[in-house]
Amino acid sequence: MRLNLNRGLANIRGKVDQESLANSCSGEGCRVYLTDMPRQKVVINVEKEFDARRKSGKRCDRLLFYQNENTFVAVPIELKGHGKGDESDVLEQLKSGLAFAATLVSDLKEPVYVPIVFTKRGIKSRNPRQQNRELKVKFQGKTLTVLTGRCGRQRNLANLLSEAGYL
Repeated sequence: MRLNLNRGLANIRGKVDQESLANSCSGEGCRVYLTDMPRQKVVINVEKEFDARRKSGKRCDRLLFYQNENTFVAVPIELKGHGKGDESDVLEQLKSGLAFAATLVSDLKEPVYVPIVFTKRGIKSRNPRQQNRELKVKFQGKTLTVLTGRCGRQRNLANLLSEAGYL
């Protein structure tokens, strides 16, 4: 099975412009650490990939793909390093990232989708009484919880994924 999953990563690399492949999930004024993440992974700079495809519209900043035992994990990441992220914008960008990720893993059996937002100052809610509640996004008939982390914290990505059981 592991060979199949590694082939899945190679397949994803082959489906995107090589200039869109990145070594880091950091950007947009937000530092994301890859410490303790699987060595075998693919990171895509979605902005560059959409430009290469001449695709417009909302998009997340990064897409991370890796394998966890026998599970293939797709992680759309939105980075909000400057100011507070607006909840509706963040959710739209992550939905777009989920949809794009699904096109890249369409030939894999049951990938797991884990949307994440990293912020410096939090998320601005549409309803101030609902501040600090979990963000949710609907995708492929499921409601996914958006994991939220802070820019610049050591092990920020691995800690979020570990705590949620995806690492």
